[in-house]
Amino acid sequence: MLNEEARSLIRRLHEAYHPVYGFSTTSCQIYDTAWVAMISKIVDGRRLWLFPESFQYLLENQAEDGSWGQHPRTKSVGVVDTAAALLALLRHVKEPLQLQYPSPSDMHQRIDRARKSLCAQLAMWDDIMMTNHIGVELTVPALLTYLKSEDSSLSFDFESKELLMSMRTAKLARFNFESFYQRKPSSAIHSLEAFVTQVDFDKVAHHLFNGSMLASPSSTAAYLMHASSWDDAAEGYLRHVFSAGAGQGGGGIPGTHPTSYFEFNWVIATLLQAGFTTSDLNCRELHSIANIIISGFQGDHGVLGFAPRAIDVDDTAKGLLALSLLQLDADVSAAPMISIFEAEDHFRTFLGERDPSFTSNCHVLLALLHRQDKAKYLPQIIKTAKYLSNVWWDCDGEVKDKWHLSHLYPTMLLAQSFTDLLHQATEDSAMYAVFDSELLSKISICLFQACFRTLLRQEDDGSWNGQPEETSYAILTIAQATHLVVFRDLLPQIELAIRRGKAFLASGSWVVPDHYWTSKTAYRVAFVADAYQLAAAKISTIIVDNKPANVGQFLDLAPLLSRMDKHLETVRQTQFCASMPSWEVNASLVESALFVPLLRTRRLEVYDRDHMGVSKDTYLDLIPFTWILCNNRTRMFTSAEFLFEMMMISMLGYQTDEFVEAVAAPAFADSIGELHELIDSIFHAEITMLDHTDKEHWKQDFIRITLQRFIHYVLGHRNVGRASIRDQTTLRAELKAFLHAHAVQAQDNASRAIIHSPGRSFFEWVRTTAADHVACAYSFAFACCLISASIGTGHAAFPTVKENYLVQATTRHMATMCRMCNDFGSIDRDLAEGNTNSVDFPEFAGESSMAAKKKALAELADFERCCLFLSIDRLREEALQAQISSGLLFNFNIRKVEVVRFFADVTDLYDQLYLVRDLSSTMQQNSNGAHVSMH
Repeated sequence: MLNEEARSLIRRLHEAYHPVYGFSTTSCQIYDTAWVAMISKIVDGRRLWLFPESFQYLLENQAEDGSWGQHPRTKSVGVVDTAAALLALLRHVKEPLQLQYPSPSDMHQRIDRARKSLCAQLAMWDDIMMTNHIGVELTVPALLTYLKSEDSSLSFDFESKELLMSMRTAKLARFNFESFYQRKPSSAIHSLEAFVTQVDFDKVAHHLFNGSMLASPSSTAAYLMHASSWDDAAEGYLRHVFSAGAGQGGGGIPGTHPTSYFEFNWVIATLLQAGFTTSDLNCRELHSIANIIISGFQGDHGVLGFAPRAIDVDDTAKGLLALSLLQLDADVSAAPMISIFEAEDHFRTFLGERDPSFTSNCHVLLALLHRQDKAKYLPQIIKTAKYLSNVWWDCDGEVKDKWHLSHLYPTMLLAQSFTDLLHQATEDSAMYAVFDSELLSKISICLFQACFRTLLRQEDDGSWNGQPEETSYAILTIAQATHLVVFRDLLPQIELAIRRGKAFLASGSWVVPDHYWTSKTAYRVAFVADAYQLAAAKISTIIVDNKPANVGQFLDLAPLLSRMDKHLETVRQTQFCASMPSWEVNASLVESALFVPLLRTRRLEVYDRDHMGVSKDTYLDLIPFTWILCNNRTRMFTSAEFLFEMMMISMLGYQTDEFVEAVAAPAFADSIGELHELIDSIFHAEITMLDHTDKEHWKQDFIRITLQRFIHYVLGHRNVGRASIRDQTTLRAELKAFLHAHAVQAQDNASRAIIHSPGRSFFEWVRTTAADHVACAYSFAFACCLISASIGTGHAAFPTVKENYLVQATTRHMATMCRMCNDFGSIDRDLAEGNTNSVDFPEFAGESSMAAKKKALAELADFERCCLFLSIDRLREEALQAQISSGLLFNFNIRKVEVVRFFADVTDLYDQLYLVRDLSSTMQQNSNGAHVSMH
């Protein structure tokens, strides 16, 4: 049944193909329809609108609010479509020509509604940098200029206008207008409508190919409107698109035509990757399509585009992959693709693009991995793997791509390409040998996250976002997990999710299918959508076989996971995990284990703890688990970069405790004041070389160098340097307080005088010195620098006076809660070692027993917890209010508070773990009197 459906799709592909015009099943787009609607032609001495049906299509598709094309995933589409359609209405009301409809009053009402809608959309256009529609920085300024030329009152001012115009200026600064008139077409030929006042259209006629300007109806329409001589070939092309395209003569015009190579290659590669065999698909039409693809490569000198002459790396790579899967890759070489599109650290989609495409590089990697001669391209395989892992590693939240509005599409491609890569690294020692261990670890983490996060996002009806194509992507993504050794224990959940997804696809229970492919606006590709749904159905039938998952066996996680099981049992005892399904907790442990080797590689980067006389750092196995567990539980999905850097900071917090207790405090036991001076001198860069003539001075020099290294790591971190000055200043202050608090704590432990100091209350102590002593406050300040640098692109994380106050309140409540819970869990150890503990203060003397003291301390910690989360709630309210005056930072204002809440959740988990058991080091004296850390 599925095989026959797949062959039927192949036959329909072939049947749709026109030898001159190709074909396209891309959906109609308002933008291109508007441009085609504006073409007029003199017929028998009378000027007529050439495509009145297209104008009628615009009228029929105007929304009640006056807009066109508003999209749930991007505001840019609504802006572009509404502006173009409004322009068409203005020109038609000025010159109705042969049209007798609608009435002038109706037209003016429509224009007024469209104007108001466009004004409102522009005012709310805050995703201009995040959505990457082709030429939006050129088309929108052009449309606004054209609108004003039609009606001088149409002058739009909006918050993102300055950003838009700066993007336009930057684009044009790199652009050579002479390229319009050269023999070889540039990508700008696809968007001639954006250059109406800047291009001599009589000099670009040579770029017309089979009647089109780089397969763009809107660009072809602009050419036909502005060339001094009528071009019958261009009219013929548009008439074919009008009748044979998705509009089927009803007036709607697709945004691109043809897309023959795109659809041929995507359909064939998608079906074969999902488990269909060449014999399953075998038919006369399949062989004919393969020959058309090969001819396309030959016609464009070894590369390919979605249409002839519109070359790009996407279609080239997908074509190479399709031919490889058909076992025809000997007929084409990958060398031209590399020669034309390879850049320094990635592959360009096309020459002159503004920024790289994630999915384009996935396609390149897949194409090279499937070639018989892939050994020749190992440098390019490594390059694309590094690029993809770095982009995923640094990405906060969902990965995005310029060619698709759904994160599930690039996620699927990453899962497919990295699974293929790890499979070859598992089976082929030569392939394994070219990758260093760090890159393989990162690739494994990215792949695990791609599959697991997709699994976590399935909805109750079995779908992903209620959409068929997105659900197909997700099924194909999690299907990759069945090959991976790290997912062996999750196979029941994966198989269940695939069955539920397949049932959703079979139900047909969606109203409007997804339009998530992007060009100048957004569209759907019918044949490609059919292929993905068929692929999802096919892969779900073959997912369970007798072959065990073995991809990634070289990771050898079994011993590490066995060692980490003790942490799993401890974590399960916390309230934090009470509502989490056990399989999610187990999967989070596996993901954590993938981070441990990276963390252990850098464990001696700051502190030379192996020569400090301290015991084994078993906390390195726990630290990743706490961050990963909270990330997955809350569905925060912050970047792997953020997670790993916070793991490093957590590790350094433990190591600083060890260093001060085992080395610094004993060395300055009789002169703690000098330790304070040393800390101050490092921060103020007043270091002078110490006298090395005796052992004590040498030890102090060692302490100074070590603390210098720690401070430099934190303050000199590359992302800290990219943060706002305010956030850097806060981090510096909190780090300094953290180190001074360690010196104070060492003195307090030695004398215990603080407990009986006149006027020094428990309240004051626990909120200042004691709270500063735990790593919470400086770690949070470090996290705020990461927020500022990576999510806020250098803006202050909390710039307003109220935000700043509330985030400081959050910090104090969090650090105080952390210290109280830490003390709760370490009462027995502190008593044995003579360390100052909260319950030692006179305020606890009235409690009748140690159990009563612990109960009181736990209740106070719970009070601080309530204050903490109340502070975060108020911070969120203030941040959302702040976005009204800073619309472009709206997503940043939401996300930054989510990250704060995430950090608080991690702190809360640690505190619950402290209530279960003491996580801190135990100090004992050896025979020489030196302190040694025990766990």
